[in-house]
Amino acid sequence: MPRFLRIFLTGLSFAIFFGGSIGIGVALFPFLFLFAVGNPRRYRERNTRLVGWGYGTFIFWLRLVGLIESTNRVEVPEALKGRPFVVVANHPTLIDVIFFLNAMRKQGLTCVVKHEWYHSFVFGAVLRGTSYIPSPSPAETSLGGQGLDRMVAHVNDGHPVMIFPEGTRSAARKLRRFRRGAFEIAKRCEIPIVRYFIAVDRPILMKGVPFWKVPDDKATYRIELLEVIDTKTDPRSAKELTEDSQADYEQRFNQWLATREQRHFAGQVEERSAESAAAP
Repeated sequence: MPRFLRIFLTGLSFAIFFGGSIGIGVALFPFLFLFAVGNPRRYRERNTRLVGWGYGTFIFWLRLVGLIESTNRVEVPEALKGRPFVVVANHPTLIDVIFFLNAMRKQGLTCVVKHEWYHSFVFGAVLRGTSYIPSPSPAETSLGGQGLDRMVAHVNDGHPVMIFPEGTRSAARKLRRFRRGAFEIAKRCEIPIVRYFIAVDRPILMKGVPFWKVPDDKATYRIELLEVIDTKTDPRSAKELTEDSQADYEQRFNQWLATREQRHFAGQVEERSAESAAAP
């Protein structure tokens, strides 16, 4: 696919995404409120599932137009169905979270959204209509205090939640320092920590990179389920769980990065060999 077409399709995809988000909030949420018979909790739960289904539609579109591919589906441990848990993962690209919100929509998986988006004019109506929770406000300097208490209460109310320990997208060649919040919540609520490692075979939608900086070919996602941590029986503190998980993820990240670079180098060698063979 020509590069200019990939750029156009990427821009079109996000225009559809944002436009669809607004359309769902304006056109469908009011009807869902009526079907929920004025029950706020039921209303938010149904909206959360609807948005999760919408993310699946968006993923299907990205695959259809040849922008991404995935080698596997997100695995949901059978033992976790019907109970709250905390999902953690590394965060290489902008769209990582939607794979999980779609795959775990029946479990009611929620996530933390930016405080600015949650209260914005454009997306606020949609986000506040779901069970998603806003990140700490600018007045809260870290994931603690009111922000942490709000998330603990959210989980104790029966909602599984996904949190990226890095707090933002990973750097190109290294992981950012893990924050303790996700592990602290799991320890306080005595619920499992479900860890995933996300690998993408080429840079795409990275932090600080414009969307038009697209790769030459479709990006392939692989999402690996790691060992689930049972905080009820695990004697480690939240700090120790954070540090151990950081070390584990960094080892996996470095191995994946080395493998990706080896494949890229091999591809370049193969391409040059083909050009040499074709030369007169």
